[in-house]
Amino acid sequence: MAISELTAPTTFEPSSCSATRIPVADIVAVHGILERGLEAWTDTESGVLWLRDLFPHERYNVRVLVYHYDAEAFSSPSEASADRILPFANSLVAELCADRQLVNAFKRPIIFVCHGFGGLLVKRALAFSSTRRAQAVEHLRSVFMSTHSIIFFGTPHNGIRKEVLTLWHHDRPGPTQFLLNLLRGSEMLQEITDQFAPLMKRFAIYNLWEQRKTKADEVSAFAVEEDSAAPTWDNTERCGIFATHDDMVKFSDVHDHGYRVVLEALARYIATAPALIHYRWEKDMEALGQERQLEAEDLLKPPLRYLLSSDGIKPNCNEWFIIPRCSSTYFTGRASHAEFVREKLGPVNHLDQANRHKVCVIYGLGGAGKTQFCLKYAEDNKPRYWGVFWIDASSEENAENSFASLGQQMGKGATFTGGMYWLSQCTKPWLLVFDNADDPEMDVSKYFPVGGSGHILITTRNPGAEIYATAGHLRFSGLEPEDAVSLLLKTAFPKDESPSPKSDSRRTAQKITSELGYLALAIANAGTSIRRNIYTLEMYLRHYLGHRKDMIISKSISTADEANIITTWEIPFQRLASRRSLEYRDAVDLIHICAFMHFDSIPEAMFQRTWESIETGKQLHVAPGLAGIRSEWDEGSQFRLRTALSILYNYSIIDHDPKRGVLSLHPVIQRWAKDRLSETDQKDWLNTAVAVLAQCISPDMEASGQGFRRSLLPHIEACLRALKSLYNKVGPDSVERATEIERFAWVFAENGLWRRASSYQVDVLRFRAKKLGRFHVHTIQAQRSLAQSHFNLFDLIPCISAQTHILKTNWYARPSFADWMIWPPWKPEHIPYCITLSDLTLSLWFAGKLDWSKRAGERAVNGLVKRLGPDDPMTLTAMFNLARTYHHLCDQHASRALLVKVLRKRKHLFGPDHPDTLMVRNELGMSFCVARERLPVAERLVSNVLAARKRILGEEHAYTLWSMNDLARVLTIRERPDKAIAILDKVAPILRRTLGESHPGMSMMKANLTQAYVRARRWREAETVLNELLQVVPKDHPDWIVAKVGYVRVLTATGRLEEAETDCLKLLNVIAKEKVLSADSPRITVIAEQLSLIYEKQERWNEREALKAKYPLIDQPDKQQFEIRM
Repeated sequence: MAISELTAPTTFEPSSCSATRIPVADIVAVHGILERGLEAWTDTESGVLWLRDLFPHERYNVRVLVYHYDAEAFSSPSEASADRILPFANSLVAELCADRQLVNAFKRPIIFVCHGFGGLLVKRALAFSSTRRAQAVEHLRSVFMSTHSIIFFGTPHNGIRKEVLTLWHHDRPGPTQFLLNLLRGSEMLQEITDQFAPLMKRFAIYNLWEQRKTKADEVSAFAVEEDSAAPTWDNTERCGIFATHDDMVKFSDVHDHGYRVVLEALARYIATAPALIHYRWEKDMEALGQERQLEAEDLLKPPLRYLLSSDGIKPNCNEWFIIPRCSSTYFTGRASHAEFVREKLGPVNHLDQANRHKVCVIYGLGGAGKTQFCLKYAEDNKPRYWGVFWIDASSEENAENSFASLGQQMGKGATFTGGMYWLSQCTKPWLLVFDNADDPEMDVSKYFPVGGSGHILITTRNPGAEIYATAGHLRFSGLEPEDAVSLLLKTAFPKDESPSPKSDSRRTAQKITSELGYLALAIANAGTSIRRNIYTLEMYLRHYLGHRKDMIISKSISTADEANIITTWEIPFQRLASRRSLEYRDAVDLIHICAFMHFDSIPEAMFQRTWESIETGKQLHVAPGLAGIRSEWDEGSQFRLRTALSILYNYSIIDHDPKRGVLSLHPVIQRWAKDRLSETDQKDWLNTAVAVLAQCISPDMEASGQGFRRSLLPHIEACLRALKSLYNKVGPDSVERATEIERFAWVFAENGLWRRASSYQVDVLRFRAKKLGRFHVHTIQAQRSLAQSHFNLFDLIPCISAQTHILKTNWYARPSFADWMIWPPWKPEHIPYCITLSDLTLSLWFAGKLDWSKRAGERAVNGLVKRLGPDDPMTLTAMFNLARTYHHLCDQHASRALLVKVLRKRKHLFGPDHPDTLMVRNELGMSFCVARERLPVAERLVSNVLAARKRILGEEHAYTLWSMNDLARVLTIRERPDKAIAILDKVAPILRRTLGESHPGMSMMKANLTQAYVRARRWREAETVLNELLQVVPKDHPDWIVAKVGYVRVLTATGRLEEAETDCLKLLNVIAKEKVLSADSPRITVIAEQLSLIYEKQERWNEREALKAKYPLIDQPDKQQFEIRM
């Protein structure tokens, strides 16, 4: 590297007092790569070096310098790496400073003229120079201070396209790692841009672009396209030059294209530069003097004594350690990063100054080792934290599923809000890792717990995510060179065979890691290929470069980092694919299936259950290869799967955790496993993946498989996204696809995602109605599933409408001729019809249509007992639904008889703690409660159910909250209202957070709370809650009348008798006109009794006697209490 002066050398002796014609500015030319210093600016035909022979430097009194550097270092394999530009930039600054200092031109203005990569080198040099403020190196800052303007000839500010690499390296094994880092979107270019952007406003900038394509063999392209060479920056000039990239800086005549544009710009810059640069130097010297003064004052201050802070917790306090897998046994380096993170996060029980969680963001390219770093950090710091938890932040759905799993493990229920609330309330120190938060549209901060005492780590490829950092951020790129070499040798050789530090093998490893960009994942993959003897250490680099040259052409590879990772993966995969033995074909099939799943925690059991499903003849799409084996899940089948997994693990294509029974792929590798397939193959293997997922979902949806089905949610989401991408829709287009989508909807519904479930169920129903007809059994099944989702969403009108439609369809679609011969024929009893009646019983009960619910329930029970027998689960469900209706019709004798019968049989069939058995036990306890009979038994029943539901379902599950609500009712009736209020005060915020104010569950809680307030004689609180209820409950629902009765009671108790009387009379009038309640409803008697009490308090005896004559049950003991059901 050297500087050549093209003009006559300036004669200036430092000891002399005079000099002749001191130049007013220095023009510094910096060439690009694949060219030499003077040759870059010299016309090949005429030999004219325009900077010397054409440019009138004497007229403008300037000095022209050409900076030479070894461009070959950037184009030779293993001779340069992504970070090699910094040493060259440092050298440019140092040499230019030395040259100018020796001729006493320290503050002389500089005008840079750059070609191609030379422009990037100058930008990096100026960024480096701008940071040299310390007294020992402040002279290096002079280059930045003196630079006035820059002319960029074809500089790839935004990078080059992949096709250009073939122009430069069509006759070589392949482009080097450094050239790959010139591709659009590369991290190196982004880093240079980020460093230069704040400095741009100081310089006059002229961007010039080529207007003729460069040709090499059969390739013709612009080396640097216009939008990269001349971006639309503010306050910059731009112009095109009608020449190729190489020729745009070679002028043989003053009339050549572009020369006059360049000449005019240089003349203008030379004229304005001296005054501006002089002014900048004066201002900078003033600022620098102030800085030196502050530094001197700091040195004179007495040293402060600091107390070392500690975590303030016991050593090894960890109780929860929930991470997806262990860190790699080959993990190497990053010690300084770990120390940085630990220092920034600080003591584990401290928040930041704004009382927020400490958040550290780790961002960088895929494959740099961000996830592995966090796994290792979590393991090393496990003793410091009470809990370590992991959130899959690759999508909003996966983040919510992760919190739901956390809530389930902590006994709060498998809901997103349950997990989030539990962590927010936890006062013990925790570490929370958000992994793969790459989506820039996703607001990660909304998943931060609002309270608690925790530290948060975020891994992402999105640099913009650093806005979430409250405790610093780290950019991950490649490993340190020595760490990279150690990692390669550690993975390639056993410990006892590792080469010595001075061996040729280590030097070869240095070349390999340099070409791999020091990326941890690429190095680990390369080491595995060497260990598996695919290539030797000495042969690997040559073969790797050839593979990478082929891979870079792929449309799906856009950056150098992706090319490095994918090439190191493709080498062993091609070896696998070339093997024709069964176990290797199985391994390849397995990768193709996993390419369409979520990349993390793919359960082995998915393939086992698919095998069993196929064996029993329940196959959907016919799956090829491993997934389509038509044999039972025997030892041979297990061996085939284990062998395929072992092969993929040994080649480092997957991570496999046999203890947890899951496998994972790196996101970059998984994406390539899909992208390397043709569109036809992608569709075929996506269909296979969808079929595998659907087949492992049992149509019976057994309770024992709920945990497994929950683990499928991320993979279902991934397959649905792939369907949308490849087919532009998710809806079914075949009978098989409809079955698959339907099963996915079942899993969504089972996990409380009813809105998602209903959207897919609508599509399935429409397809089947059109394809199979509305009378087909599968169409009816789809409509029933949709109705159940509507019920769970409390959309009762569409639910009842759908069930009514199913009932009419089943009325016509009778299985046999004999079903038409029953009497009367308009009351069929075939099984599908009776099951629909049972469903309607439940929906009508909830909607307050109790008489209709009773009629439907009695017909359902009679028909199912006749067709299935009294012990069938379907019959028991119908009995239970009818018992609920009897209960709310105040027919406690009939209700209890059915409940006892159902409870006895469900205990025998399912066991005492089955969810269906618990439901009956709870309802039986409330039957005793409402009838004011055996209240200790009622309390014991409901308390036991509550304890079981907390243990099995979690504290925040809807059924657990239901039991807490019912227990509060029992305690209120047993004259312990204060304890009931305490329970409901605990339930209220959970319901408000999970369901919302208008949810029926909240109405039920408020009704019970009102009763407790009344028993405790807390009239004001009771009135407030009742007013809220009356605003929420529909006026045509019986529960609105019940709430109004409660309000009348409060008015009576607080002496507002006239208002209470008016409300009672209005209620009785509404009931008589609109028949909201049946004429014999006990609730009418309760209203009349309240009116009687008002007359008694006012001593209106005649009116009271007339009222008793109309309602003879007044003053009878054990009146029905008002209640609102959920």
